Amino acid sequence: MLTSVEAYKAPSHPELPSNAVRPPYRAVLGLILFSCTGAFAQTETPKSESGATEAANVTTVGDFFKFNVDVGRFRPSEGEPEEEVTAPRGSCFRVSQELDREDPEDESKTQRIARGRFETGWFPHVLLPPYHCKDEKELAFNAALSYDVPKQMILEDRDRSRYGYTYGVLVAPFKFYAKQQEFSAAAFVGPYLGYRMHDRQGSSSVVALSIAVATASVKVNNPDGTTTDSSATGYSAAAAYILEIKKAFNLGLMAGADFFSKSQNIENSNKLWLGVSFGYKMD
Repeated sequence: MLTSVEAYKAPSHPELPSNAVRPPYRAVLGLILFSCTGAFAQTETPKSESGATEAANVTTVGDFFKFNVDVGRFRPSEGEPEEEVTAPRGSCFRVSQELDREDPEDESKTQRIARGRFETGWFPHVLLPPYHCKDEKELAFNAALSYDVPKQMILEDRDRSRYGYTYGVLVAPFKFYAKQQEFSAAAFVGPYLGYRMHDRQGSSSVVALSIAVATASVKVNNPDGTTTDSSATGYSAAAAYILEIKKAFNLGLMAGADFFSKSQNIENSNKLWLGVSFGYKMD
């Protein structure tokens, strides 16, 4: 995908770094469309291309689940097995541990269990969602106890909203410097840490922060009067809003800036840039 961006070369501008281009608006639109269509026009063996890739080992530990329907099969974690209880719609459950135990329906198999407690009140996670969880008086069981429930039940089998921290890798193929009205073919590739603001079966959204290595080309004046190109290294920081649909397509909107030392004299250092991250999964 990145190669299609780098392949575009606009007429050089004497005041710009060599890695920045200022294409006409029609060419800009064509560049974006070409990048997108190039990514989807894959005829090879099915594979995954992702602009924002969540790490595969992200667990539910620390996550909040707010149920949109009644959810059963909760049992107290300690003491003698008691009768199962049902979490009503609007109740919130925070996972504190994942563990395996013997599947009661098939002793030859194990079952992944989510263990945690029910959180109550309007702001159980201070300023972050979920909000307005069922009050303790509205629950027909003791909310002070720890409960176990099959992980599959709350993760996939029942309608719920999931909230919590996540992490992964964020990739944007190009940057657009807003004030200078310039496109740069320097890609952004870096890890991100985010929070699920909304995660319901079929769609999810994450607000994230990311950091990556930034590079730029500068001209160095030689003693003999000639100039040579040199590479400068700094870092890039960005905030992103990442939307995923059907676990197959994701789109990220990014705003960030590149930071270089003053001695490197990089024109776009500390300047706002915008970026788009997009990806898909083909099975």
